[in-house]
Parts: sequence; structure tokens; C-alpha cells
Amino acid sequence: MNIFNNTAHRFYIVPTKRDKRHTLYSVIFNGRVVILGTHLPSAAGCRYLASMCLSGRAEMWDFSRPYARMVFPDLVKAAGMTVEDDDLGRPRVKPVRKPCQGRNHKGSDAATDIHPSSDERLSTVDTSARPCPRRQ
Repeated sequence: MNIFNNTAHRFYIVPTKRDKRHTLYSVIFNGRVVILGTHLPSAAGCRYLASMCLSGRAEMWDFSRPYARMVFPDLVKAAGMTVEDDDLGRPRVKPVRKPCQGRNHKGSDAATDIHPSSDERLSTVDTSARPCPRRQ
């Protein structure tokens, strides 16, 4: 492992729709839209990169700033996190809760990310069936 390797996986976000509570964003990776609408593009982007068996540093960019909006030193760790409001309405970073089997509960954001259909996606890798190989 080269500790001096500064390459990062870069994904871009584009606002697509605004409602009363959130702005929805599309996530673009390697020139392709990989997520059509999410209110947490940082987590969705890192989850997508992790599903592609990528690891290491990730950067979230937009098309208006000359710098990254967010930098994730470990995209796999960031993929396992989400942002939720606490009792006072302040945002807190927390581990992702596994969605319940069956149906989504009221207030759950498990169904809010809209992914392109399988023929539009860059990849349809199912990481639950085939774990990513360990890198040395």
C-alpha cells in the first residue's frame, strides 16, 4: 500500500429538485448519472463507490466551486454513515440503521433514493451476494 498515493475517487452532485424539506441531488460518477435523486448525496455517492468495490479517499464536487465540497478519507467508512436530526433538530452523523425487512416505516428514508433502471446504471453489482475482495 502506498501511503503517498493522493488519488481520490471523485463524484459530482447536481441539484435536481427542491421541495419543502430537502433539495434532491443527482450523483454523477465517471460522466454517468448513477443516482437520480437523493437528499443525502454524500452518503449515496460513497455507498455507490463502495458497491463498485472501490476503497480509499473520495471527494464530492459540484460544478460551481473550484474545490471539493466534502472529502472522505475512507469512503467505505463514510458509506456506513448517514445524517439524522437529533431531538433539538441539529444534524448528527450516525451509523446507518439496517432497513426492516418487508415494509418501510413512516419517516424512514430507505425508499427516498431513486436509482436509474438497471439498463441505465453504470453497474448492477450486488455486493451482498459477492463481497469485495480484500486489497493488500
